[in-house]
Amino acid sequence: MGNPVMDNRFQVRLNVCKSGKCANLGVADAPDYVWPVFRLGYPALGCGKCGSLPPLFNEAECNDWFAQLFARHLGLTGQGCPRGCMARLIRYGANRSGSPRLQCTACGLAFTPLRVNLVAQARREQLFAALAAGRHHADITAYRVLNQAAVWCESQFSDAEHPVSRIATQVFTLPFQGVRRQQRLYVIVSADADSGRVVQISTNYSPWPVGDSLRYPSDSQALAEPRDVPLVERVRAAEQHFLARSQFDAIRYGSAALKRNDSGAMVRPVIALHGHFQRLKRRFAAVTDHYLAHECVLRGAAITAWAPEVKAGSTHLWFVVEEGESDAGALWHPGGSWRLGWWNNHWQLWENATARKMVARLTGNSQDYPPQRVTLQSCAAFIQWLERHPWRRISGQLNARVISQQLACLAWCYNYVSVSL
Repeated sequence: MGNPVMDNRFQVRLNVCKSGKCANLGVADAPDYVWPVFRLGYPALGCGKCGSLPPLFNEAECNDWFAQLFARHLGLTGQGCPRGCMARLIRYGANRSGSPRLQCTACGLAFTPLRVNLVAQARREQLFAALAAGRHHADITAYRVLNQAAVWCESQFSDAEHPVSRIATQVFTLPFQGVRRQQRLYVIVSADADSGRVVQISTNYSPWPVGDSLRYPSDSQALAEPRDVPLVERVRAAEQHFLARSQFDAIRYGSAALKRNDSGAMVRPVIALHGHFQRLKRRFAAVTDHYLAHECVLRGAAITAWAPEVKAGSTHLWFVVEEGESDAGALWHPGGSWRLGWWNNHWQLWENATARKMVARLTGNSQDYPPQRVTLQSCAAFIQWLERHPWRRISGQLNARVISQQLACLAWCYNYVSVSL
């Protein structure tokens, strides 16, 4: 497809208001915006309508990165327009080798997704067998097979037979071999809350160079997070954790220094999260509910991508914090409610015999809802499966690029083997 160029028509605008009830939500270049504003100690976008102060982005550098992201993860997989248009794809004949071509109905771009031959399919099956046994082959052919397999696995994460309306999203970290051992990779996983299938997995490793404003400070130290405290106190402590950052989106999760010969880069988690949700939006525009782990940047990325739908009341966002495993069909009982944090979100505690959860509805009216439906269990099940997988014995010895690609393969294996389709 060549080197992608981001046309102005397809820019992702991140410098927008992110307040759910503001008329400027998702609006770029609103006349009452003021920037930069340093009232909170960092350069922010000041919204004249609601007074919010979201951190500013270097949109030029962000869109250079989005251009590569969309070309590789939407175009090569055939899941969307390589330019990032939010539009339907149609079949557009075939190329000289017989591979089917697609065309974007918005911009007219015709392109050919990656297609593998029978030899590549056989090698992919060998790769899956090696992953299942916790083995990794480090030769040029193996890396080429892994690259093609990761693209193929991503292309299988959704189909017309399994429409997705409710998505749960969780984040976690994994060790990788960088300039030193035990460097950390930031991982984002989204799963269908109904079927349990993983629909997308991303990391903050970028295989291509990035602008300076996007880079994660590689020697960062993670801020201590509360452990083994009551659920309400855990939520309250997490909100204080957000306030302790240099700015709300400055997630620091530990050291992530790549090897000196690695041509890629580690991007700030906020960039990876925006990329993750922008991809999701182009694949699942009709999602009605997002269940999010308690991280303010997840909310910002999700509400930016789904701003028109949130304003129309057709898509809702929720924070969820859970402990214990609930029996199927168990009755949930309310255990209290609180207004917590900088954003004064309304949290409700729900309990049953084996589990407890804190839920905050972030958009729309605070109306009745079935608490059993608001859950991150589909993500938690995959993360637990991954922790028990033989691959985890070797993953800390691998570089960030390999882990990022293998995670896509493992997510497909999880869907195929562990989730009933």
